[in-house]
Amino acid sequence: METINNDPSLPRLDKWMNAEIIKKEKGTCLVRMAVLPHLTHGEDNPRVAGGVIMSLLDYSIHHALDTLLAPGELHATIEMKINFIRPGSTGNLLVEAHIINKGKRVAVAEASVIQEETQKVVAKALSTETYISIPSD
Repeated sequence: METINNDPSLPRLDKWMNAEIIKKEKGTCLVRMAVLPHLTHGEDNPRVAGGVIMSLLDYSIHHALDTLLAPGELHATIEMKINFIRPGSTGNLLVEAHIINKGKRVAVAEASVIQEETQKVVAKALSTETYISIPSD
């Protein structure tokens, strides 16, 4: 098995997905992704891959939760449930992410992917997140 090195020339997730944060406020985040060819199943089948949609949802929820964390707190997804409602296609996808509740150790979030051109819902997610404080040096 080939080992993947830590190549700094590889794009970060937001660049690879072509995702742009439009608005980020307390407990919410709005992200737009212009669908590029490498994010679809192929030229003859230009539907956005489900894994890309899942990553886009996770990315958006991550940034919504970031607005509620104290300095030095990090978080991670514990669980995510997604309903794929219809295929995403070429054009723009919008994600609206909201933190429903932030407790002492766990937060619950929801997010929707919308095809911007039609305003139809592509997918909905419910996510559980955890967070920890990192001691400062």
